[in-house]
Amino acid sequence: MSDHPEPSRPASPISPARLALDLTATDFDALNSGDHGGLSYRALFSPHADLPRSLRIWADASGLRLRGLKRLTQDRGSQSQKVLFGLPDGYAVESVLIRRRDGHTACVSSQVGCAFACQFCASGQAGLMRNLLAAEIVEQVVQLGPKVRRIVFMGIGEPLNNYEQVMKAIRILRDRRGCDFPTTGITISTIGIPSALARLREEHLGVNLTISLHATTQDIRDRLIPGARKHDIGDVVARALSWAKRHNRIVTFVYLVLPGINDTQADARRLARMMVGQRARVNLMRWNPVEGISLDRTPDHSLARFRRELARADVPVVVRDTQGRDISAACGQLWLRDLKGLRVEKRSTRRKAA
Repeated sequence: MSDHPEPSRPASPISPARLALDLTATDFDALNSGDHGGLSYRALFSPHADLPRSLRIWADASGLRLRGLKRLTQDRGSQSQKVLFGLPDGYAVESVLIRRRDGHTACVSSQVGCAFACQFCASGQAGLMRNLLAAEIVEQVVQLGPKVRRIVFMGIGEPLNNYEQVMKAIRILRDRRGCDFPTTGITISTIGIPSALARLREEHLGVNLTISLHATTQDIRDRLIPGARKHDIGDVVARALSWAKRHNRIVTFVYLVLPGINDTQADARRLARMMVGQRARVNLMRWNPVEGISLDRTPDHSLARFRRELARADVPVVVRDTQGRDISAACGQLWLRDLKGLRVEKRSTRRKAA
């Protein structure tokens, strides 16, 4: 039996035509022969809406849709841009482009909703509808533009709960004949599904790994992340550290400091004991307000005290302030929506697992 929630719908094609961005280079070669031998795999990933006529003719003849997402709305903030992408089945997911001088960051979604129902996050309030296809993940990056230099799986959904499609998307994005995206510029952010972390440990991919920990005891973590009750917090940490050792990389543990919930000196000391001497660093964060969720943002002095406790134990620690709050695009603020841009409510859309 699986140790993580199953998606309400399978990650299966949602239109008669296959999506072109789902093709690996090998798949493309198998289709791209004869009269179409001069077409380039790289051309599939052009961010321009006006794709070459020859490519459009080839796609039509091959039964392929070149694009599967429809850009519905976009909100531009001081440093971020939030885009609402419509899906063929009537849902819409939000993605974020974070603008930086050294290249932009694409924050992409991996699922339509989320099964884990984190109590501080908007994305899981409607539950999980289905997995995104690899092509739908890749296309978010493509549509966010050519200046993207980093990709973070920190949008809607739990990426390791859509393992196969996320891994396929990463391999398509990094293919040298296509996007040629550096794997070291890709970060998977996860609550930490132990079985999936074990699989990720054996992948030959130099991605970055971020674990959303948010607690130092099982009781508090179960309260904050109800969908992860099956996952022992010690096992989550151990699997993540095993990944770090196997790949000789640093794993980042994100800890959302919440007043009166997980911000005591005892919490800080327990977290320090988990991390000291390991290939790990801690990012401390404040909660980003979400409509309908009642939590407090930790004050500066409390956050500083928590940080000092970790630093005193020689645990690498920084305080992160996420971008995008001015347009409700910061961590935890992305909602599952429909094609009209309306939030999907759990009471009217929840489906039983298949």
